[in-house]
Amino acid sequence: MTRILLTLTTSLVLLASAAAADPAASKQATAPAAKVTRTPASSGAIRGTVLFEGEAPDRPLLERDSDPYCQKTPRLAEDVVVTKGKLKDVLVRIKTGTLPALQAAPPASPSTPGPALLVQKECMYSPRVQGLVVGQTLAVRNSDGTFHNVRGTVAGKPLWNQPQPAKAKDLALAVPPTPGDVIEVQCDVHPWMHAYAVVQDSPYFAVTGTDGVFAITGLPPGTYTLEAWHPTLGSKSMTVKVGTGKKGAVTARFSYKATE
Repeated sequence: MTRILLTLTTSLVLLASAAAADPAASKQATAPAAKVTRTPASSGAIRGTVLFEGEAPDRPLLERDSDPYCQKTPRLAEDVVVTKGKLKDVLVRIKTGTLPALQAAPPASPSTPGPALLVQKECMYSPRVQGLVVGQTLAVRNSDGTFHNVRGTVAGKPLWNQPQPAKAKDLALAVPPTPGDVIEVQCDVHPWMHAYAVVQDSPYFAVTGTDGVFAITGLPPGTYTLEAWHPTLGSKSMTVKVGTGKKGAVTARFSYKATE
């Protein structure tokens, strides 16, 4: 069995700090509040890559023969997806609860964005991981020629459970108003289907694709707690300082290591 060890490194002007190795411990850690200077134009950015060092865990072929529609399209497990050493499905964010000063100086467009979209296609959820801001709704679309149900839970507590026949209209699902909540979305008809929607208190987050790259832009100068979260591998955080001018661009690197 592969045993996962999480490590974290930073580059350029990052100031690294230790954090919890799992989501539960991370919530208990006391993170410094962001110290933010209000500016007419917020052009700071944190850009980086999430790496997976060592041998990536195996991705077994999913057993999907319970539904002939799903069975005709073979798919691999998506618990940990590594491509050329880059880790997919990592939510990188300014840590929830550390932006009181920034909330007093909101982005240029503070209105709540439209619904986030979760698509059921080939009996899988896409995207597997996404972020939502408080007040945003989740739209769920069935692009398959088969029946799904959409069940959401937060920390094991039921949130909603809606049927969705093939090609039915999109569902519009309410999202909890508590920042930091992780909504796990499952299909009881197809138990291999899992997705995660993480509620944020700001729009400052990004999710890595197969290239492992993330970018958080529009940040005023200040000191922030940057956190990476993966539904299987857990979370880590660091302290970063965004300056002005040439110091307004910060480069970060999160690294997950696998050992036998």
